[in-house]
Amino acid sequence: MVIKMDFANFMVHKVLVDNGSFVDILFMEVLRKMEIGITSVRPVCTQLIGFGGSEVIPLETIDLPVSIGKELKRKTMMIKFLVVETPLAYNVILGRPGLNLFKVVVSTFHLKIKFATMHGIGELKCDQKKVSRCYNLSVKKQTEGKRDIQKQFGSVQQNVWKKIKK
Repeated sequence: MVIKMDFANFMVHKVLVDNGSFVDILFMEVLRKMEIGITSVRPVCTQLIGFGGSEVIPLETIDLPVSIGKELKRKTMMIKFLVVETPLAYNVILGRPGLNLFKVVVSTFHLKIKFATMHGIGELKCDQKKVSRCYNLSVKKQTEGKRDIQKQFGSVQQNVWKKIKK
């Protein structure tokens, strides 16, 4: 699911709701656009495996106030994000830690997220067209990456075959 959310009073589009992710991820480009002071970030020493099987080393962590919902049916929580430089079709990946803090119920069938607030049940609707665009863009990026690898290995294989034939 792809939604939009308010991060430290900065509206971020293309937020991937991923209940399979063990971490919440923010991409460096978004953090730069937010113009948050460098004192808000902390270095981190860990690595992530994912994004098509590749290894990604986060640059830092940052705690940000994140809001979902509208008007009275709005909820704000402080979420710790790992900041990565890896470009993807999404600006943020909201994983299990963030989803659990908000205590959301995700319905992929209805393309909705519901959560309890002080004034009743809040709701976020997913934009199906945006989901399709982001998915197609991420598949395209993965395919392009595989082509680059195939080109590199293809030339290596050709060189090996040339040496074997000699």
